[in-house]
Amino acid sequence: MVRWGVLFVWLLAVGCQDDPPREKVAEMPLGYRGEARLNPYLAAERYLASKGWLADSSRTWSNDDRETSVILMPGSFLQTKGMAKRVLEWISDGGTLVLTISGGEPERNDFTDSSSGRVAEEGDYAGLDELYERFGVRVSYRDEPDFEVGAVEEGGPLSRSWEVARTGGDFGEMALEFEGNAVLTIESGWNWIPEMAGGSRMVGCGYGEGEIIFLAHARPLRSPYLARADHARFLEFLAAKQGRGKVVFLYGSSTSFFGLLWEKGRMVVMAGLGALGAWLWMRIPRFGPVLRDRDVKPVKYGESLTAAARFLWRTGSLASLIGPLRERIVNENGGEVETSYARLAEHSGMTCEEVREALTMEPSDHGQTLNLVEKLQRLLKR
Repeated sequence: MVRWGVLFVWLLAVGCQDDPPREKVAEMPLGYRGEARLNPYLAAERYLASKGWLADSSRTWSNDDRETSVILMPGSFLQTKGMAKRVLEWISDGGTLVLTISGGEPERNDFTDSSSGRVAEEGDYAGLDELYERFGVRVSYRDEPDFEVGAVEEGGPLSRSWEVARTGGDFGEMALEFEGNAVLTIESGWNWIPEMAGGSRMVGCGYGEGEIIFLAHARPLRSPYLARADHARFLEFLAAKQGRGKVVFLYGSSTSFFGLLWEKGRMVVMAGLGALGAWLWMRIPRFGPVLRDRDVKPVKYGESLTAAARFLWRTGSLASLIGPLRERIVNENGGEVETSYARLAEHSGMTCEEVREALTMEPSDHGQTLNLVEKLQRLLKR
């Protein structure tokens, strides 16, 4: 009772304390919901569909669909040289690939992330490096980007610094917004931002029957910015470069689940495999000569029989020991063992009373069970 009283007083004291001052929880905008949150190019896909193009999005690459004429995807998709080879084969057959160097990953949140998107360093993605080397593309950085006057927004969830770049050449004059300070150069190809000093935001070249276009940033294609500048017109121009074929937005990753698991949790996987191997080594039966257990000592038959009788007595399973012996004796005597007591007694050296007990008596303890078994054995060996 004293303990319950102390507990009640303690709960009462705690409950009567003043509430601590509550701090305001900082709210973090998540932006879009549902499919739009997973697919950063959903607005572009639906815009093209409303204009009559066959547009689709996918998380994986598939070169089985020969009707696809334009593919837009982030550079981080090209993680292996094998993936780069598949992409080059598709371009040479007449496809147009739009490759965004940064800002194209689906996990980037346009409403909270203050950065403009990570630019892949050399060696990060073997497939992307393969394309850089094949087309002579170089990525450099300006220390202080010279943004156009009025191009920097102040405040709001989409307030990253951005720059208006104006295209030329085949694209005509279009205003496109780019983030970050990465600029591109190409050895033999086209520069579609001709007025930019020291590099370009968009370069490209032909390959086989197709074409590849490198964008310094994916901002013109992402959903929150599609209605800004000339992004919608730019998207339509890209879709029409190879006719009216299918346009596919790739927003996933070429890395499989197991590859990602090995990359991010290699030590955990190795520890799990080691534990699994040890468990299998202990559980799987060994195929080979098994050494004799030297700790096993032979036990006399009588002692084993006594132990078995005790066990069967405790479990109430005496019939499994005595029943088969009696059944065998009955079968050997044609099923009429009562008329053969004298003959069985004569052949076994037992009295008729002992024979009757062996065949009919129900034991009351394990000692009687052992005696009955011994008598039944004598009758069988007569």
